[in-house]
Amino acid sequence: PKGHKLVLYVFALTFINMDNAIQSFELGPENEPQLLKQFKSFQRQYLTVYLAVMGADWIQGPYLYKLYNSYNLDLTQIAMLFLTGFVSGAFAGTAVGSLADTWYSMTIINNTYFTLIKRKKNPPKKGTLINNYALLFLSHVLSGLATALMYSVFESWYVSEHTSRGFPAEWRARTFALATLLNSVVAILAGLLANSLVDIWGFRAPYIASMGLICFVATMVVTTWTENYGSNESTNVDLLKTLKGGLSTMVKSKNIMVIGIAQTFFECAMYIFVLLYIPAIENATKGGDLPFGYLFSTMMVAVMVGSMTFQLFERQAKTGPRFFMECKEDKLLTMALGLASCAFMAMAYHGNSSTTILLMSYHLFEFTTGLYYPSISSLKAEEIPEETRAAVMTLLRIPMNLSVGIIMWHVEDMSTAMMFSICGIMTSVGCFLVIAFYGN
Repeated sequence: PKGHKLVLYVFALTFINMDNAIQSFELGPENEPQLLKQFKSFQRQYLTVYLAVMGADWIQGPYLYKLYNSYNLDLTQIAMLFLTGFVSGAFAGTAVGSLADTWYSMTIINNTYFTLIKRKKNPPKKGTLINNYALLFLSHVLSGLATALMYSVFESWYVSEHTSRGFPAEWRARTFALATLLNSVVAILAGLLANSLVDIWGFRAPYIASMGLICFVATMVVTTWTENYGSNESTNVDLLKTLKGGLSTMVKSKNIMVIGIAQTFFECAMYIFVLLYIPAIENATKGGDLPFGYLFSTMMVAVMVGSMTFQLFERQAKTGPRFFMECKEDKLLTMALGLASCAFMAMAYHGNSSTTILLMSYHLFEFTTGLYYPSISSLKAEEIPEETRAAVMTLLRIPMNLSVGIIMWHVEDMSTAMMFSICGIMTSVGCFLVIAFYGN
């Protein structure tokens, strides 16, 4: 298909640019050859596992809504499943995520359960919807726990290992940018693969493929990662004390609070977008059999471009023009939030009347996602103390999970345009807060 070839063409161009970015990093005058060699080996060790587990998650994304539709679930029922996952992430994920120094392998275990439970050989038949819905409910309880771990434990492990091995602190930002860029590549390939698998074997096929990736991740973690326990006392850590320590760190730092609020607003909007983008485009195009895997892949190209933009600014920050030197991570975060607000407002006010504007808005928002993740990760690595890092990063996800849950609880009471408007307001407020209060 022409769409397939276009995605691969854009992917090839961005991969060439990515290689140039890596080469410019390696040839930097400040890098000692031996230390750089050790760092690149460590970086590959981390990225292999990180990208594999993200691939297992991405491949489930393009057809999740359609899978649930095939189970005869409506938007409200699907939203309740999403709500279950966010509530689980806010509470159960907090308890486990704050003990990340000794529990990081739980991410793999719970992702495995999530995938296994969602893999069904047959769609629910009449009279069995309640039983199948109960299984899906359980799968989202586990997925909420797994997601809370996935977005805190891997990053915490990397930052801790990066520091303990004596690598320069400024190299962390480059790893986060590269991780976001390569994550976009994985997501693009996952979308193409998911589309092909669905064409051949149906909506359940991507979940079977995800199981294979999870097994690979488990093998790599056991054989290549060192066990990062933190301090010697961490195996007997007091959960309440750990959470209190993380909360105390947050309250004492204005910058961490601002970062937390910005993260809450952006990621809350992002997860609402994940729920709504397929029904919104189906409504705008009046239904039809749309190639959602290809759409997903082109949106991931936009994420990749956003990540490459971050890398461009990061490389030029020291020696480039004055404009680049002034655009540090907090300014790039502000840019991501501001552009995301514009994208959501366009979805809200023109989404029903113009499919072109809707698709352009989708891709603009995904561009901001590629800009957002390395920016926020770099700021968190800089601001959050090592001793409370895992607890703080897990606590920061609580308001986001609860906010998404509140909105999804009222999904049947609000139109799609209204929810996109709420997302636009949240991201614009986050943009203002970062401008007004971060670093001041």
